[in-house]
Formats: sequence, C-alpha cells, structure tokens
Amino acid sequence: MLEQGFVGIQVSGEISRLTRHTSGHLYFTIKDAHAAISAVVWRSAAMRLSTLPEEGREYIFTGHLSVYEPRGTYQLVVTRIESAGAGKLAAEYERRKQLFAERGWFDPAGKKQLPALPQHIGIITSPTAAAFEDVKKVLATRPAWLLLTLAPCLVQGASAPASIVSALQSMSAMENCPDVILLVRGGGSIEDLWCFNDESVVKAVMTCPVPVIAGIGHEIDVTLTDFAADLRAATPSNAAELACPSRQDLHRQLPRTAAMAGILRQKLGEMRHHSEALNHRQQYAWQRLNDASHHRLEQLQALLLHQQRTELHKRRNQLRMLEKRLSAMEPGQQLHARRHRLGNSMNQLHQMLHATLQRKQRAALALHQRLCLAAGAMLPPRRQLLLPQSLRLKRLQQTHIPELRQRLALNCGRLAAYDKEDILARGYSLNYDTDNRLVTRVASLQPGALLRVEFGDGSADTRIESIKRSPTL
Repeated sequence: MLEQGFVGIQVSGEISRLTRHTSGHLYFTIKDAHAAISAVVWRSAAMRLSTLPEEGREYIFTGHLSVYEPRGTYQLVVTRIESAGAGKLAAEYERRKQLFAERGWFDPAGKKQLPALPQHIGIITSPTAAAFEDVKKVLATRPAWLLLTLAPCLVQGASAPASIVSALQSMSAMENCPDVILLVRGGGSIEDLWCFNDESVVKAVMTCPVPVIAGIGHEIDVTLTDFAADLRAATPSNAAELACPSRQDLHRQLPRTAAMAGILRQKLGEMRHHSEALNHRQQYAWQRLNDASHHRLEQLQALLLHQQRTELHKRRNQLRMLEKRLSAMEPGQQLHARRHRLGNSMNQLHQMLHATLQRKQRAALALHQRLCLAAGAMLPPRRQLLLPQSLRLKRLQQTHIPELRQRLALNCGRLAAYDKEDILARGYSLNYDTDNRLVTRVASLQPGALLRVEFGDGSADTRIESIKRSPTL
C-alpha cells in the first residue's frame, strides 16, 4: 500500500554515509539542514546511472517510498539521480542553444565537406583519457599511410574551454594541417561535459577552417559543440570510424571503383566528342552572329550619322535665329533706332512749328488786309481792337518760339547722350566676350573668362578672376 501510494517522489539533498556493497547496491543517507532519510539504489538501477553519486555532493533523487522491515524505518528506493545544479544548467543549455542558432552557428549550409580518404587526422582530447585509446584502436584498422597528430587539452573543468580553443587554433595553423580533426571525450554528467557548451568552444569549432568531427560522451549526451561541428559522432570510437574507412571497406570498394572508373572513362570520351561537336556548332553560330552584328552595326552607324547631320542643321538654324535676336538687342542697334525715332520727332516738331507760324502769318495778313479795307472811319476803332491782338501775337512769338527752341535743344541733348562715343568719353566702358557679344550682366560670366573692354580712347583685354553678385539682385 505504502509503495503504491508514494511513487515518483523527488527529494533533493546531500549524500552522506555512502556505502557501495559488493552486490552492487548503493546505500546512503539524504540529508539537508532540517531532516534526513535513508536511501538505496539497487544494482539494476545503479548500472543505468550515467554518473555514480559522490559523498558530500547535492543531488535530486527520484524514486518511491518503502519500509525497511528489519528496523521498521522508511527509506527511498532511488531510480534516478541528477545533480542539483542540472536544472539550472539545462535551462542555460537551452538558452545558449537558441542564441547560437539565431547567430547561424548551427546552419547546415555552413558545414564543411569531409575528405573521403584523409591522409592526416588531428585528435584533440586528453592524452590520459580512455577516449584517446578508443580512437587509436579504431584508427589502427585504417590504412597504414594515415598520419595521426595529437593536440592535448583539458576536457573538464573551468580551464577546459580555453585549452580546447587553443588546441583547435594551433592544430589548424600547422604547416602540415590535418585533413580532418576529431574532438573527442568520454561520457559524464552534464557538469563534466559543460565545457563543450561554452561559447568560445562552440565558436572555435564553427569557425575552424579544418572539418571537425565531434565525438563527445555517449549517444545520449548532446552538447552544443555537436551542433556546431561539421559532423557529430555518437562516441569517440564512432568519430574515428566516420573519419576514415577501414582497409576492409576500401578493399571491398576496389571492384566497384574500377567499374566506375571505366564508366567514367567512357562518359569522358562521349563528353569529349560532344564537346567537339558543340565547339564546331558554336564557331559556326559565332561567325553568323558576327556577320549579322557587323551588318547591323553598319546600319546603326549610317543612321547615327544621318541623325547627327539633321541635329547639326537644326542647331545651326537655332543659332542663326539667336544671333539675329542678339544683334537686335545690341546697344549700337538700339542707339540707331532711338536716333531714327528722335529724328522723326524733330522733323515732325519743325513741321508743326512751321505750320503754326504760317497759319499765324496768314491770319495776320488777312487781318491786315481787312484792316486796310476798313480804313477811314473804322480804322481807329479797328486799330483799338487790333492793338491787343497784335500785342498778344508778339507775346506769343516771344514766349512760344523760345520754348519750342528749348524743347528742340533738350531733345538734341538727349539724342547726343545716346551716342556711343559720348558715353565712352564720359568715362564709361563696354565689355565684349570672345564672341564679340556685349556683356550686360555678371550672371553670364565665369571665372577665367576673357573679355575685351572698350574705352573712349581704345580697348584692353582682361580676364575674370572672381565674381561678386549684388545682394539686391
């Protein structure tokens, strides 16, 4: 009843009073700061334990409760033992596994190809470990030419990661570098194998330029180094078996290899014949393509030449139109046009003045004739009437004619102000570029441009060193 009711019990505590019986059974006491209980591991269960318990260490024990009848006391029949820190290590193992996988360290695409028949095999392990003997035993059955190189290192403890990384680096840097490296160690608890879950070791295995076969622990032991290695082996012996085929395997493969060599020679001859045929067809096709391309090139050259000539003609017409527009905007042309308009205005003014004078003279003559006809009795009154008009006419001649003469002189002065020679004589200058175009704005200039500066007494050539634009423009 008791044993059926308390199955699958887990108890954590420290081992004390450990006794290993000759029968294979293990007897000990599980205790902590508050209580203690007797425990037993039967021989059949002890044989299945991956790690035997040690005195004074803490573990997590799984089993069922029973009564030891001779003394009438309870005891725990243990079926499984785990280190007390195994739970934390397992959680840390999963965390690192996910982190390294996200970094791409376990990506199958990054695995290196193993050599089919290596000449040189490197071994990284402890020289005193049983794993080294197992590897040597297996490789003794391999071809006699095989060269073995050992890089000794620690495979357990706090200093093991640095030792393993150093061994990998030194072996991959050898002048006679191995074709493949075996990283091996025998079985153990998760604490014993923890150095192979270290980040530096996993990264060194992943980045090693030489293919690495990891044979760590037993088949049930899987470390992060196994995922990073180019190939995982269940045991150190299996790693040696995977690294190089045995002499018996090579001997059995000889007939098949010879047959495959014959088939390859036949295929090679067929491929050589096919390659020659393809080469001939390629030369013929290339000649046709070359002829067609040459003809097409000639057509394109003719078309391009025609387009260039058409575009050149179009640009020349545009240039002529621009030259006409620019010549119309030249100061000399503008001055000539203004002179012409001013001359017309002066002619019109003279004509108007002459017409006005003639009209006034005719009116005065007509009035004089009328006055002569009305002489006599009408002369005195008419003379009285004519006198104001005569005075008005004189005042008009005295005031209007000078005003018209003054306006004429003013217009003549304005006309003279537009004369090129007069402008230059007053101290001004005209700037022309190398195409003899008048430069009126600083925006049309560039540093280094050549100009011809025309003065009243000659001209000079100058070069633009710098340009300063007015901030108000």
